[in-house]
Amino acid sequence: MKNNDNNKLLEEAKEIVSQCDRCGTCLTVCPLFDIQDIEKVSARGKNSIILALAGGGIRSVEDVSHVADFCLLCQTCAANCPNKVKTDEAMMNVRQYLTNRAGGPDLKYKMLGGVMKRRGVVKLAAATLNLIRKAKLNKLVPSGMAPEQFTREQFLKAFAGPAAISSKLTPVESEVSPKARVAYFQGCGIKMMFPEVAAETVKILETTTPLAQLDNFCCGVPHLAHGMREDFINLAKQNISLYEDADIVVADCASCSGMLKHIAAYFVEDHEWKEKAEKFSHKIMDLSEYLVKTGYRPQHKASATITYHDPCHLVRGQGIKSQPRELLKAAGNYVEMEEADRCCGGAGSFHMDYPEISEKIIARKQANIEKTGAEVVVSSCPVCLVQLNKAAEASGGKFKAMHISQVL
Repeated sequence: MKNNDNNKLLEEAKEIVSQCDRCGTCLTVCPLFDIQDIEKVSARGKNSIILALAGGGIRSVEDVSHVADFCLLCQTCAANCPNKVKTDEAMMNVRQYLTNRAGGPDLKYKMLGGVMKRRGVVKLAAATLNLIRKAKLNKLVPSGMAPEQFTREQFLKAFAGPAAISSKLTPVESEVSPKARVAYFQGCGIKMMFPEVAAETVKILETTTPLAQLDNFCCGVPHLAHGMREDFINLAKQNISLYEDADIVVADCASCSGMLKHIAAYFVEDHEWKEKAEKFSHKIMDLSEYLVKTGYRPQHKASATITYHDPCHLVRGQGIKSQPRELLKAAGNYVEMEEADRCCGGAGSFHMDYPEISEKIIARKQANIEKTGAEVVVSSCPVCLVQLNKAAEASGGKFKAMHISQVL
């Protein structure tokens, strides 16, 4: 990348954080500041560091790299900031800037990105993890990346309720047409770690519409988050082309749907792809968003007490909060959790890079789940589910973690 292009990344980050008036609101809500209580951990501290870097006040970038990496990108700071300063976006710009200066990403991120951009390798990884689970060797996989699943079948056996509820949810105003061509986008995390989730999602979607299942590429979140923007752009172009004939693209991974909805923002200066990217972004719907708009009704009313954890990229990234709750209230005995939208500490690879911090964050989530008395905690992000499965195990079996499609 040319120096001018790289400097533009830093200038864009500077422009974002220059709106920070240092009020400190972010300190009260940041999960990382809650644990470490150090200024540079907070959005306010990160904003000051970016300004210093852009102004030439920081020559060594080693410490800045750690500050940029040590961020959940959970958007909690931006959501609570009076000026709505998008520190998470600035962090991604700075990560890319520093990666370019270093000549490329760290080896671990380069390997991760290399795996995720190749569909064949993702499928191989999924098959390998499936064999590991069947052999009951999943405990040997680090960071809980081969979690045991509490399946739909197990859920129904444990919490059987009346079947075939005939009444429908009241559909909201929607652009969804019975003639719409609907396609499924399967995220890499779902494919590798929660294959049974994908099967349940497909079953549900096929009750609402003829469904196209395409061999999609990674949404690009890991690449964008770790300084591999060129790979992200290439993946985006491939997915845009792949789903050209679809009217609606439904994703059951909150990170995927969040990323895909915002792809157009990365093509605003690309005359060839700008319009295509805009059309594609407007096609994307989260699973719960789509189901509520089609008036879907869960097939069983289970006896389970259910609570819900909001994925950051769904509740803040897409503003989707009521839809999953509406569905879950029809699927079981729903109880709201304290701090339901507080990050669980998964955050892509964060839980692998900073396991001790991640454990402290998920411990707080576990306590809040247990307070509800829920037997099942539901979410729709595979990394959140990895974390929630750790919490379920630590609870000694007080609750199970499930994807929303497995409950519906």
